[in-house]
Amino acid sequence: MKDTRTGFEKFMVWFGLGALMFGTYCGANMASGAYAANYMVTKGGGHMWLLIGMFVVIMAFFCGAALDFIRVYNTREYNSFYLALWGLRDEEGNLKGSKLFQMIVTVFYDFYSTVIGVVTVAATMSLFASLMKSLWGVPTGIGSLIALLLFAFLSMYGAAFLRRFNSAMTIALAISLVAILALVIGLKGDVMAERLTSLTIGSDWGARTVKGHYWFVFLYCGICCSWGGPLSNYCDRIKTKSDAWCSGIFIGVMIGLVFLLTSLIVLPYMPDVATENAPILAICTNHLPKVMTAIYWAVVMFSVVSTGPTFIFTTSNRFIKVWKNDNIKPRVKLFVIAMAFLLLCLLLSFVGLIAICQVWYKWLGTLGIYFMGIPIIYSLFRVARKDREAKKG
Repeated sequence: MKDTRTGFEKFMVWFGLGALMFGTYCGANMASGAYAANYMVTKGGGHMWLLIGMFVVIMAFFCGAALDFIRVYNTREYNSFYLALWGLRDEEGNLKGSKLFQMIVTVFYDFYSTVIGVVTVAATMSLFASLMKSLWGVPTGIGSLIALLLFAFLSMYGAAFLRRFNSAMTIALAISLVAILALVIGLKGDVMAERLTSLTIGSDWGARTVKGHYWFVFLYCGICCSWGGPLSNYCDRIKTKSDAWCSGIFIGVMIGLVFLLTSLIVLPYMPDVATENAPILAICTNHLPKVMTAIYWAVVMFSVVSTGPTFIFTTSNRFIKVWKNDNIKPRVKLFVIAMAFLLLCLLLSFVGLIAICQVWYKWLGTLGIYFMGIPIIYSLFRVARKDREAKKG
C-alpha cells in the first residue's frame, strides 16, 4: 500500500516516539546528575562526547531494529514481542514451538522486567532519601522508609492522578535543567570550556582506566537492547521501515540530549561531585542561588513522587492476573504485591544511587546484550526475508 502521508505527518510520528522516550528517560534519577557523573563525564569532557555518541548510536540502532521487527511481526505488548523475537510467534499472532520454551521465555522476561523495575524504583527511593536529608536532615534510612510508605499510598490511590502530570513534570525538569546550565556557564564557563575538548583532563579521575570505563559504559548501554518490549505498546503509527529507523534515530538523539544537558552541568564540578547521590542538587546547594535550589528541589521531588508510584502501579498490576483468588479485592491484591515489590526496592535502595548505577545497571545491561541484543541483531535477517517475501507477494 502506498504511503500517502505528508513529510510533516511522518516527522510527527518519528518525533512523537522520540519525545515519549525522552519523557521516560528525563525522570528524577536522570535529573539528579548521577547518571552523568557515573557514566558520561567520569573521565572528563573530551571523552564525554565519545561516550554520549556511543550511547546514541547503540540506542538508535536497537530501538530502530526493534521497531522494524515490531512493524513486521505486529507485536503490541512486550510478551508477544519477546515470543516473536525467539521464533515462538508468527506475524499473524499464532504461537509456535514448545509450550515449555514459551513459558521459559515469558517467565524470564517477566523476571527481567521486574528486576529493572526494582532497580529503577530503588534508585528513586535512594534519591528521595537524599533529597529529604538535604532539606530537613532526615537520616537516609528513615527517608527511604518514608519513600516506601508514600509510594505505597500513591500507587494505591494516586497513580492515575499523578500519571496525568508526567508530561508536565518532564517539561518542568527540562526547563529547570536549562536554567541551571545557564547559571553554571556564568559561574564556571571557563572551566567548562577548558574541559570540553580535552582528552587528558579527567582521564585519571576514578578507579577505572579510560579503557575500562568505556567497557563499563558499553555494558550499561546493553539496557538499550531491552527497549523493544516497552516500545511495543506505542508503535501503532509505525507503518514503514523508514518510520521504524527514523524513530529509532530520534529516540537515540533526544535521549542523548538529556545526557548532554546533565553532563554539561556536572562537568565543571567533577570529580568533587562524583560521590554524591544527587550531584546536581549538591551543585545547586553549594554554588547556586537559593531560589534555584528551591525550584530544582521542588521539581525533582514532585517528579520522584509522580514517576515512582506510576512505575510501581504498572509493575504490580501485571502480576494481579497471576493471583487467581476472586475472594480478595483487586485493590488489596495490588497493595500486597506493591508492598512486596517496595520491600525489595527498599533493601536495594540502602546501597545508594551510585552503587546502583555502577553495579546493578551494568549487570542488567550485560544480560540485555546476550538475551535481547543478539536476538535483535539476528532479527535484521528475519525482517529482510519477510520484506522480500512481501515484495514478491
